Amino acid sequence: MLPPTRLEPAIRMPETEHNPIATDVPPFQQHYVSSVERLRGVLIEAYQALGVDPGSPREASRQLKLDKTLSWKLSRIINEEAPSRVAANIPGAAGIRIALDALEGAGAQPQLLERVRHAFEGFDEMVEIHSGDKANLELMLDSMASTGSDRLEKSRKLAYQGNSGIWGVQASTRLACHIIAPNRENPALLDYAQLSGFCDFQRLRSANGWPILAIRGFNDDGTPAGVNLTPIDRDFDPELPLLMRRFCRGDMSQLQLVTDRRGVIYELTTGPVGRTGLFSPYFGYVDRAALTRYRDEHNHLGELLCIISTPVEALVLDLIVHKDIAREIQPPRPLVYGRASGELDEHELRDDRTLLPIKDTPRHLGGDSPTLATPLIPGYADMARHVFRELERDLGDFTGWRLHLPFPPLPSTVALRFELPTAR
Repeated sequence: MLPPTRLEPAIRMPETEHNPIATDVPPFQQHYVSSVERLRGVLIEAYQALGVDPGSPREASRQLKLDKTLSWKLSRIINEEAPSRVAANIPGAAGIRIALDALEGAGAQPQLLERVRHAFEGFDEMVEIHSGDKANLELMLDSMASTGSDRLEKSRKLAYQGNSGIWGVQASTRLACHIIAPNRENPALLDYAQLSGFCDFQRLRSANGWPILAIRGFNDDGTPAGVNLTPIDRDFDPELPLLMRRFCRGDMSQLQLVTDRRGVIYELTTGPVGRTGLFSPYFGYVDRAALTRYRDEHNHLGELLCIISTPVEALVLDLIVHKDIAREIQPPRPLVYGRASGELDEHELRDDRTLLPIKDTPRHLGGDSPTLATPLIPGYADMARHVFRELERDLGDFTGWRLHLPFPPLPSTVALRFELPTAR
């Protein structure tokens, strides 16, 4: 009789190691904050025990006989109150050894040195478990940043750089200025005007057909509302009627107009690649008696949208309202919707599941007359004054808010929203 066959696995599996997704470790944010606070606490104790002032990195460097850069990093760890900003200052293994040697040389007690070493090791263990390395950790921490436009800014900047290369276009600033005022003949309706465009748009490769500006009208339920656009410039070019040529820079023959039932699109035609083709197109139009001033069965929100479909370094989104309207509404709330579906020309149906964790408080632009000048858009103040003259409105009768968002995500819809008032 043959002996029993002994089956060997084709591939010998390694011995089980610690599972980085084990359930016995705290959630990432809790684990990160606790490891950072433990490190900060023990460094504070060490500095205090040695009589070293962490508020003066230069003097600390002298007392500890420590490299100035490393001394600065340790001081930032101690003094930084926002946990999400601490990780960038935590040195690598070599720096930690140098810091421990410096603390020991300055007279730190062995028990205290062991606690400092253990705190650094605890931080490294947290990194290994949750992110694998510090580069991934930085991206994870980007979502933990303090509320405001800083949220996800590191990731948004990386995305801007990558999207510029992928799509072959970029611009320094996207401008979207929305102006609303009571219609003179029927104050229950609103006149709406928009001043929109790009500062320093350029191609990184051929990008014919790229949509520069899309103008759409929608009801609350997403159904097309249509647009009835009148150029702000009375001496407009019939080929590109919304283009405000006197304020544009560069060659505007790079643009063409396309229309459909939902609105209009201005898109790129042929043109030079790189800075030789740099241009700054600005558009302006007015739609009179276009919007309801008060809530009704179809609409209860005032919502001004800017679709981000081009990589830009900054978005300047202004809402300029007549003071009579400003007295009736609350300051607008900013919302950034991700457009993962890629349907850049569809109405944002307010699906909160697509909201991105980017929040900021729009800045009030002044009580008497909004100050619109910004270094991000040369000539913006003159352009705005021209718009108000063409509209036969006095800028002093208006007030406004500005949302400045660095590196707005692509694709997304950025909105300023407020509740429509009830008619009196």
